[in-house]
Amino acid sequence: MGTPRPAATPRRAVWGTRNRALATTIAIALARTVLFGTGGARAENQSAPAPTPAPQTANTQPTQPTTVMPEVLVAGTEDYQAVSLSLDKFPQPLLTTPKSVTVITPQLMQDQGVTTLRDSLRNVSGISIGAGEGSYQGDNFSIRGFAARSDIFLDGMTDFGSYNRDPFNLEAVEVLKGPSSAEFGRGSSGGVVNQESKTPQLHGFVGGSMEYGTNNTERATLDINEPIPGLPNAAFRVNAMGNHNEVTERNGAEYQRWGLAPSLALGINTPTRLTISYFHQSENNVPDYGIPWYFDRPAPVDRRNFYGFSDDYLKTDVNVGTIKFEHDFNDDVTLHEQFRLADYHRNFRISQAQLPDDATPQMPLNSIQVDRAIIDGVSTDRLVDEDLNLVTRFDMGPVKHSLQTGFEYVHQSVDPRRIEPTWENVPGTSLERPHNQLPFPGTGVTGTEVNATVDTLSAYLIDTMKIGKAWTLIGGLRYDHVSSSYDESIPSTADFNSDDNLVSWRAALVYQPRPNGSIYVSSGTSVHPNIAQLSLSSEPTLPPETKYAGIGRNFEVEVGTKWDVFDQRFSFTSAIFWDEQTNPAPVDLDDPLLEVFHGRERVAGFEFGAVGHITDKWQLLVNYTYQNGKITASSDSTLIGNPVLNAPKHTASLWTTYDLPWNFQIGAGVDVVSSRTASESPDPINGELMEAPGYAILGAMLKYHVSKNIDLQANITNLTDKYYYDGVHPGHVVPGEGRVVYISTNFKF
Repeated sequence: MGTPRPAATPRRAVWGTRNRALATTIAIALARTVLFGTGGARAENQSAPAPTPAPQTANTQPTQPTTVMPEVLVAGTEDYQAVSLSLDKFPQPLLTTPKSVTVITPQLMQDQGVTTLRDSLRNVSGISIGAGEGSYQGDNFSIRGFAARSDIFLDGMTDFGSYNRDPFNLEAVEVLKGPSSAEFGRGSSGGVVNQESKTPQLHGFVGGSMEYGTNNTERATLDINEPIPGLPNAAFRVNAMGNHNEVTERNGAEYQRWGLAPSLALGINTPTRLTISYFHQSENNVPDYGIPWYFDRPAPVDRRNFYGFSDDYLKTDVNVGTIKFEHDFNDDVTLHEQFRLADYHRNFRISQAQLPDDATPQMPLNSIQVDRAIIDGVSTDRLVDEDLNLVTRFDMGPVKHSLQTGFEYVHQSVDPRRIEPTWENVPGTSLERPHNQLPFPGTGVTGTEVNATVDTLSAYLIDTMKIGKAWTLIGGLRYDHVSSSYDESIPSTADFNSDDNLVSWRAALVYQPRPNGSIYVSSGTSVHPNIAQLSLSSEPTLPPETKYAGIGRNFEVEVGTKWDVFDQRFSFTSAIFWDEQTNPAPVDLDDPLLEVFHGRERVAGFEFGAVGHITDKWQLLVNYTYQNGKITASSDSTLIGNPVLNAPKHTASLWTTYDLPWNFQIGAGVDVVSSRTASESPDPINGELMEAPGYAILGAMLKYHVSKNIDLQANITNLTDKYYYDGVHPGHVVPGEGRVVYISTNFKF
């Protein structure tokens, strides 16, 4: 897809330490005002840690700067176009990377007022948003029709925790479509999302943002970067964030989080480099599980209806520590080593409204009492990840090789404890007029206790071969040995172990008819042992037949072309693709209609995109994907021919900005998603599938460049206040937020 140019050439500011310290003091004071002086935090669930200072980097650069401080010298621009990926395993420019790729740059996220990873992904066609589940909370989405909740990466390493990711410490979001096990290991059926973290720089600066919104949004971010005095080529950087918001037109839902991300870099721009980083994010939310399905369609009720209890909660604590070491032996040999320890803690109790079994379409809505299914759990998910990679560059006759060989070890474990399904004394409520201000009265005892681990040992090889000036051949091969262990102790109904040996590959051929264009054909596979995914899923229980889940496999062929025009400032991309998955993982093990293994799903389609500067003043990102997903084989014959779950045929995104006189800038955009299904099994009563209607949502932005260093900005989302359905799941459907107006300021000194 579209290929934004690198998120930003860092600003070079020659400014005294005293002035920068003053800016830091002012920024922290403003952040404290936002976080502690507004009274935005709710009274319930006060166990969440109080937000610390919280403003993030804004990475903004006025299009028509006005110099107001002679001692500040700024160079470089920031826009929506990137020219390469941050990942070592994709060394070539995006122009010759034989994959559909979209990079969401900091400038794009800032212009749109993006505050979550999921909102940044609305810029990527072919991605559809899923709702929270019983086993997964936080970010949940599909890429090209295949679930990608386990295909989120942070700096090239898996980020498998269930939480709502905030972009306050992100330099960019990179979406690579198509099976990618050769590069990323097991999983990646439809593609991967990689988050690129901010890293220390050799020039000092202080940046941040503050934001207020009509949905009681109060947000602040802070970004401080300082070279270390007396230590050449070393710098320290810290990013912080505090956020509180409700959800417009969704009575009861509320989100509160804070984050802190310090990092230290040694040997910047030298042959030996070391980066040590830590990331923490905490949440304390009243989560939104939306409205119930009403005979396979969203219930026709007021968008404000909230069916939970006032003290429902989702609390998460994420801690990620990473050490990255790199050494250039010479111009042709480089060693990359990255080690990570992480834990992701969850504590949640969430209410999901469901129609009673005796409801009929003939019953008046005001006479229906919905049941409240309680989803709960406490779990700490742990990760150990070690990746060692050697890059060697050499020539063999006319062929120039860039060969990567590596080894990776990944350990993942979960230990969920759940009261579900033993809850008692949980009252229902009216479908039409739910009562959500009552405290939760239910009682229960621990009904499930699980310990599960998955260990993956991998070896991989990727060779990029440049043949003359016009041809590039890429081949990749990976071996994964996956050991899974699952133990249920209350009761002991499913205890099993599994060892799987998996091989995945990738091959591509790129031809450049001109230096500014490429045509490519690529093919690759992904592998995912379903038993490993199910072991880590935190389901209340796994049925004994889970041990026969087998291996899921994807195979894809993609043919595409990419062109850079207008002096390389604007990029066009297009591709056609065919992707087939055999033995897909079950959608929901709590639903016997969805306990289906040994099937086959096929998604075929095409996409195009464009991104960059049309003129000096006009910037654009647009993309569109058509995909046709069908179940082509299944052990349940009633599924054959049905659409793939949560795979809309049409998705599109457009965002554009234009620089006006007098230091103003305007922006506007639209996100389009066609109808998509939330079930693959037909309703036994009427033969229909659960389906949410499509939507088109408008947004707008107005920005004023106060000076070279400060912007004021207003954003409107859902401009027409449309009632639409954002996240779908077999158990519920979540309405999108109503119209919201955000006012923000972004600064960088």
